[in-house]
Amino acid sequence: MPILKYQDLAEVVEGKWLLAPVESGAITAICDDSRSLPAGALFLAIKGELTDGHKYLLNAVKGGAAAVLVQDAPSAEAMSLMAEKGVPCIQVTDSLRAYQQLALWHRRQFPQARILAITGSCGKTSTKEMCAAILEERFPNGVLKTIGSTNNHFGVPRNLYRMDESTRVAVIEMGTNHPGEIANLVSLAPPEVAVVCNIGHAHLEFFHDLYGVATEKSAILAGALPEALCVYPADATGAEILRKAVGSRRTVAFGVGTDAELQYEYLGFNEGKFGLRLHWKSSGETRVLEWNLGGVHMAANAACAAAATTALGCSPDEVVAGLQKCVLPGARLEVKEVAGIHWVNDAFNANPTSVRAAIDWFAEVVPKESKSFLVLGDMLELGENSRQEHLDILMAAKKACPNAAIVTVGVLMAQAVSELGDSTLRNCADALAAKVLLEAEAQPGDWILLKSSHGIGLAKIAP
Repeated sequence: MPILKYQDLAEVVEGKWLLAPVESGAITAICDDSRSLPAGALFLAIKGELTDGHKYLLNAVKGGAAAVLVQDAPSAEAMSLMAEKGVPCIQVTDSLRAYQQLALWHRRQFPQARILAITGSCGKTSTKEMCAAILEERFPNGVLKTIGSTNNHFGVPRNLYRMDESTRVAVIEMGTNHPGEIANLVSLAPPEVAVVCNIGHAHLEFFHDLYGVATEKSAILAGALPEALCVYPADATGAEILRKAVGSRRTVAFGVGTDAELQYEYLGFNEGKFGLRLHWKSSGETRVLEWNLGGVHMAANAACAAAATTALGCSPDEVVAGLQKCVLPGARLEVKEVAGIHWVNDAFNANPTSVRAAIDWFAEVVPKESKSFLVLGDMLELGENSRQEHLDILMAAKKACPNAAIVTVGVLMAQAVSELGDSTLRNCADALAAKVLLEAEAQPGDWILLKSSHGIGLAKIAP
């Protein structure tokens, strides 16, 4: 981390000194975990949902913190120890906000780095991984990407703090489940390339409908730099909302229609590989590739990634090379064969859009002679839409996989099964009950899809 002088720290976080520095000094690291303080670290006591960093002030001071930032006044014991050790203490109105302000300051120390920011209802992480893989072809060892799904008000700053002199492009994922969150995140890292990968049925409890989702996602476009390029799906519900948010910025829309600048066609599954055609309308170039990631939804993510990375100078050949090397993190259509049974773990998260995509993919890849199980758990945060969405998913599953044994997990799925009155559908109270059922019935050669919201715990039953 670049050196941050004490006097500049107070200005960046808009704080006041409770214990002022007694001599000139500087911060060379930012940390909110008292257990892993690097030398020269400023410890931030952040009040989070699960814990309060103020509880660990004594540990941080004893652990060698160079300075401490607090929101609440420290205890007399902590103040005494800081005074004894000569550890400056600065107080702010909101320590999380200070953490974010420092992340923005840190980002600005590396003007050579460009930011590609991604949001969407589902597929954010997959698209992020594709973008990073492509960009590595153009900027070897110069690409920083969001780790895992650290895409919230804590995670985005943590990823920005990882930027250094080697960073040429930072691919930053931004998530949301409440209105206004994307606007806050994009203010921390205004991008040169702003991406909405899709608009789907996610967090409808808070966004109500797809137009509410589009409104929230459009903030990443509205918050991009004036000279930024904006990428969005041409055929999405609410596309007009996205276009309005773009303003005068440049755009590249991707889709299957001729109106899209980056057009794609999913070529299906053949002999263990998936086919994809990409066409760049402006240059007239077309590429056909075989790769390991299947389904129409992954083809759309690939087109989105192709559009975004082309804006940063990647050629069609680099796009193809990167996509073919891309490997997605676990619990995303991850296939694992154990004792002859093929487990497909896609239970990291779920909403109606991602569940339909997983079911369609599963229907395509499972050999016709194989027995299969669709294990579908509750989809959370759907609000007033929940009942109908669960009913629709079960009907879609029966249509796409008519020969599959459908096992549901959770209260919401149980209600849908009861309402449908279909005796072929079986409901398990929880993930453990589903595991017992599968252990009793699954045989070598069978295929099992696990798909649910993370809180249902289906990912834990995969071997």
